[in-house]
Amino acid sequence: MHILLAILGVVTALALWYHRIRMISSAARGSYRAARGIAGRARKGAPPKPDGTLLGSVTDPRQAAVIMMLQIAGPHGTISDRQDAAIRDEIRAHFGYAEMDAEDLMAKAGWAIRNAPSPQRVMARMSDVVIHSPGIGPKEFDDLCAMLENVAVADGRANTGQRDLIQIWRRKAGLN
Repeated sequence: MHILLAILGVVTALALWYHRIRMISSAARGSYRAARGIAGRARKGAPPKPDGTLLGSVTDPRQAAVIMMLQIAGPHGTISDRQDAAIRDEIRAHFGYAEMDAEDLMAKAGWAIRNAPSPQRVMARMSDVVIHSPGIGPKEFDDLCAMLENVAVADGRANTGQRDLIQIWRRKAGLN
């Protein structure tokens, strides 16, 4: 009888441990799914385009304008202190942003143009975003042109490359 009781005790202990291991693995699977879901949501907010950039996720005309100003300032990612200050001044003056908001918008724009294609293609894409945004009209087109020109001349005279990039915007917006 005591042997039967011992066997029953061992089987009960094994069943209990089996049940606990299944509960722990189920909880681990749930945590893993939740973590993947959170990571997936972060990626879904800005899906990369086939060319490896985040430009396709830009829908805000203000962010597109800042990207355009960054391209005018330094198409290869290097901008001077004067150009940086000019861009911040334009953001505050035309968008009504505070310093911290301007900094955040510039950071988002800088992130979006990482691994970007040529500056000409970036200007053309961002021009389309601005042009096709609701509530944006000829006055805003002129304002953006003035913003781009102000950034271009922040270090002195605008060079040929900067004038060519501004011309892309002017052509797309019908300002010629």
